[in-house]
Amino acid sequence: MKNRNGQAAASVALAIGAVEGLLTGDVATQRIPAEMSLADWCDSIALDRTDPVTGQRLRGLKVDGQPFSLADRPQMRWIYDQIPKTREEAEGQFLILMKCAQVGFTVMEILSGVYMALKFEPLRVGYFLPDQGLARTKSGDRFMPIIRSIPEAYQALTAADPHALRPVRTEGNLERRKMGGSEFRFLWTTGRSTTESNPMDVLCFDEVQGMTVSAMEKVQERVSGSKMKFVLMGSTAQHPGGDIHAFYLKGSQWRFHTRCPTCGVEEPLDDYFPACIGFDAEAVHPKTGVAGMRRYRCRSGHWISDTQIGTWKPDRPDADPRYKSVHFHQMLSPTVTAEEIYFAYLNADDIQNFWNRKLGKPFQDPNELPVTEAVLAACVAEGEKAGVRWKTAGRNTFMGIDQMGGFNCVVVMERLPDGRHALIHAEEIYSDKPFDRCSDLMEAFGVQVCVVEQLPNVNDARRFARKHEGRVFIVTRYCDIDEGIARWGGGGRPSHSESRTVDEERDRWTVHVDQHKAMSLTLHRMALTATLFPNPVERVQEVREKDATFQAPILKQRIFPHLTSTALVTKRANELERRYRRAVEKRGKDPHFSFAFMLCEVAMVRAFGTATFILPDLAQEHPTSPEQHPIIQQLRHPATEGTCGACVHFHPLDGDAGERGNGVCAALSTGTQKIGVHLSYPATNTCAYEPTSG
Repeated sequence: MKNRNGQAAASVALAIGAVEGLLTGDVATQRIPAEMSLADWCDSIALDRTDPVTGQRLRGLKVDGQPFSLADRPQMRWIYDQIPKTREEAEGQFLILMKCAQVGFTVMEILSGVYMALKFEPLRVGYFLPDQGLARTKSGDRFMPIIRSIPEAYQALTAADPHALRPVRTEGNLERRKMGGSEFRFLWTTGRSTTESNPMDVLCFDEVQGMTVSAMEKVQERVSGSKMKFVLMGSTAQHPGGDIHAFYLKGSQWRFHTRCPTCGVEEPLDDYFPACIGFDAEAVHPKTGVAGMRRYRCRSGHWISDTQIGTWKPDRPDADPRYKSVHFHQMLSPTVTAEEIYFAYLNADDIQNFWNRKLGKPFQDPNELPVTEAVLAACVAEGEKAGVRWKTAGRNTFMGIDQMGGFNCVVVMERLPDGRHALIHAEEIYSDKPFDRCSDLMEAFGVQVCVVEQLPNVNDARRFARKHEGRVFIVTRYCDIDEGIARWGGGGRPSHSESRTVDEERDRWTVHVDQHKAMSLTLHRMALTATLFPNPVERVQEVREKDATFQAPILKQRIFPHLTSTALVTKRANELERRYRRAVEKRGKDPHFSFAFMLCEVAMVRAFGTATFILPDLAQEHPTSPEQHPIIQQLRHPATEGTCGACVHFHPLDGDAGERGNGVCAALSTGTQKIGVHLSYPATNTCAYEPTSG
C-alpha cells in the first residue's frame, strides 16, 4: 500500500498542475499530462483541492453522491490502468470486461470517456446501450452527476461556443453533449438510425448481454474512418459462447490469481467455487462477535484474508493482441463478504442468475440443451451400425428447409424399417434462386413431404409449394397448439405476411407449428439415439462465412454446432407473475440446421398420419426402470421387417395400429412374432403389413 500511496501522491501533484494550467487559460493539451494514466487521474480528482485562481475550495469526485476512491480496490485499479495513455496505444484496440454485477463498470466507462476526451481532444466518444431508455438514463442520471463533481470537465462541458451567433452556456441534451472540442453521444443499438451516420473515435458498449452481435458489428463501423478506433465493452455474461463471453474468448482472458498467504499458491477463486469458501470455527464474526464464520481458503484449506493479493495472468497470452479481455468476479470486491457469496449461492432460486451476476461467468443449464457432443457421437455410432450412408438419390424421403435471403439450409431424411430416422443428405444452398435447387432435390430423392418456412421470401416459397402441390407445406405461423405439434391446412383469417402475398401465390398447403414442441421432439429424438447420422466428415461442401469461401465437412462443422447450441427453455413471462412461457433460444449463431431438422420432423408427422408425438415422463411411467418403457424398447430394440414394430401404423406407446383400427401387443414390436393375429382383438381382425420404408 505504501507504493500505491506514493504513486497516488505523485499523480495528484501532476494533476494539480494540470488543473492550474486549465484554470489560468493554458492550452487544452495540458488538462491531463501525457504520462498520467486513468487511475492516477482518478486519484487526483478524488481529493478536495483549492482553485489556484479564485481560492475556492473544490470538492472531490463523487459517484452516486458518495466520495469515489480506488484505494481499497487495487484489482479494479489494475483494470483502470488498461485504458491506453496515448493515441498510439489505443489505435485499433479492444478492452473487454466480462464482469459480475455492481462492480462499477459504468463509472469506469464514464470516467474513461471523459479522461480520453480531455486528453486526446478533439475526440468523439459514443456510449451505446441496448435501448433508448437506458441510454437516456445513463446520460442524465449517471454521466452528468459525475461530470458536475469534476470542475475541469464541467467547465469544458458548459463553456459557450465562441463561434456561435449567440454563445450560451449549456450542458447539452440527453443524446449529445460537447466538452471543448470533444463530443459525447448517448445512443442505442436497437435504433434504425442510431447505428448509422455517427462517426466516432471511441466506442463504449454497456450491458452487452442485451445486444446482438450483428448490431454491435454495425456499430463498430462508426469508427472505421477514425485513426484511433478504440472499443471498450463490458457486461455480465449469460450463456457460453454468446454476448460478452463470445468477445471474451477472442482475447487474452486475464484472470486474477489470489495468493494463499500460507502455501503461496496462486489460483483464481472461481476455479474451485464453492470449495473456495469454508467454515472457520475459530474466527470471530466482526458484526456479531460470535466465534465461527465463513472465509475464503485455498485448495489445501489455508485461510485467505485478502482476496486482492495475488497476480493477474492471461489464460491465452498468444491471443490476438488487439483483444485484451478481463474477467472480474464479486469475490474481488471489498464490499462483498465470503458469507454473503456463500448464502447467495445456497439460497439462489435461479442458479444461472447467481453464476452470471456473482461470479461473472456464463452458465448453461444442461437440461436446456438436450443435444451434446456425446449425444451426437452416439447417433453417429448407431448410424454406422445401421448402415446409414450419404446418398445422392432416394425415394419416399422427407425434407426440411430453413430459408433466408438467397440462402437455404436443407436436410433430407428417411425412415428406417425400425422406426428410427436417418439423415441421408444435407446442403447449404447459395443462389439468387435457391428453390430451384430445392426442386431438383425433391425429384432426386423422391420426397414425400417437405416443410419450409414462408419467411423471408414468401412468394418464392409459395411458388415452390405450388410447383410440388400436395407435397410441400408452408409454415405460416408459429403458435401454441393444445394437441399435437402441428395444425394442417388453411382456413381462418390470413396472417399479416399472408395478407401481403399476391392471390395467385396463396394455396391451401399450409401448416401452423408449435415451435417448442416440434423442436423438443427433434432434439429429444437425437438424445434417445432415434435419429441417426452418417459419417460426419465424409460429405464436404463449399460453404461461405461472411466474405470467406472454403471447403468444410457439412455435418461436423456446420450442422453439429447448430444442434448443440439450440436450447429449450421455460421461463417466467415476467418477474411479478407465476406464469411461464416456453421458447426455443439460440446459444450463439443462428442455428439454421436445427430448424431445418425440426421442419423435417414435422414433415414426417404429416406423412405418418398423426400430429402428436408424446414424450412421457419416463420416471413417472416406470419409476424403477425407465428402460422398460415401450418407446425406449422400440428405439433400443429395432423391429425386423415383417413384424408389427416395423409397420408404418404401429404406435409403440399404446400398441394402437392407428387409422386401421387394429390393436397390437407391444411385444410384437421386438421382432419376435410375425404379423397376423392381434392379441387385443378377435383373431379375425387382421391387417395387411405395410413397412415403414413405404
